[in-house]
Amino acid sequence: MIASFVGYKTNEIQYTAGGGDIQLTLDKNDALGEVVITARRRKESLQAVPIPITVVGGAQAEDAGAFNVNRLKELVPSVQLYSSNPRNTGLSIRGLGTTFGLTNDGIDPGVGFYVDGVYYARPAATTLDFLDIEQIEILRGPQGTLFGKNTTAGTFNVTTRKPKFTPGANFEVSYGNYGFVQAKASVTGPIGNKFAARVSFSGTHRDGTIYNEKTDKQTNTLSNLGVRGQLLFKPSEKVEVILAADATRQRPDGYAQVYAGTAPTLRAQYRQFDAIAADLNYKVPSTNPFDRVIDHDTPWRSFQDLEALRSISTSN
Repeated sequence: MIASFVGYKTNEIQYTAGGGDIQLTLDKNDALGEVVITARRRKESLQAVPIPITVVGGAQAEDAGAFNVNRLKELVPSVQLYSSNPRNTGLSIRGLGTTFGLTNDGIDPGVGFYVDGVYYARPAATTLDFLDIEQIEILRGPQGTLFGKNTTAGTFNVTTRKPKFTPGANFEVSYGNYGFVQAKASVTGPIGNKFAARVSFSGTHRDGTIYNEKTDKQTNTLSNLGVRGQLLFKPSEKVEVILAADATRQRPDGYAQVYAGTAPTLRAQYRQFDAIAADLNYKVPSTNPFDRVIDHDTPWRSFQDLEALRSISTSN
């Protein structure tokens, strides 16, 4: 059994059935550790970098259930993300970035999103699940000098866990309401004296949270899959070459929105919502948004696939 509490060190104890009472003691964890970042294309201490920056470790994000940017924004001040579907996603820092509702495939975002130094050009990538993350750095303010254009509001610099020559593996399963199930796994180890590999997997599933009268089923589901493979070549202590490939798939059923109400406009009375609905003999399924009922009869086009192959070289 593992016991943890904010401000205290995690304690793992062994317990067997019929073993009697459990004596549990947690030691305070008030020591400050050094945070190393790569925001300026080299490893540095966070305190030595003159940039407004917030760092979230991979373990911290996992403990908080922040498996994508939408969940991560709850941990980071001044970060906003709005998404009605993957292609209409707005990521902002300090209120600047991508204007929600006006995004399209021809407009570059104002917040850069980088994974292991590779730029993800479209905001839709921010809706994907994180995959075996080491840490996430959120840089606030213009970052054009180091990261180039499309970073006028700031940058997300995501670093994944690298292959290790020490064998290791971890597996995690989470459960929640609405049939939520999330599984994560990672395996790493050596392949000879100079090669090491790492394979990571993440899968998320959740049933729908809104009932669609037309299809007689729940919508707004989650169905995400992701896998990454990495091969590390280390010919010497100062040179590392990593070949990485990953693939991520999203297959949600809908990004539906419930009816919350209408407000009068400056148009003529016959062009108001109620008048138009009466002419078409249409009645909303519910005027109470908390009923979470819709009547959409069109298919959803909210799928997303992202594959990549990259090579990373470092020299110390």
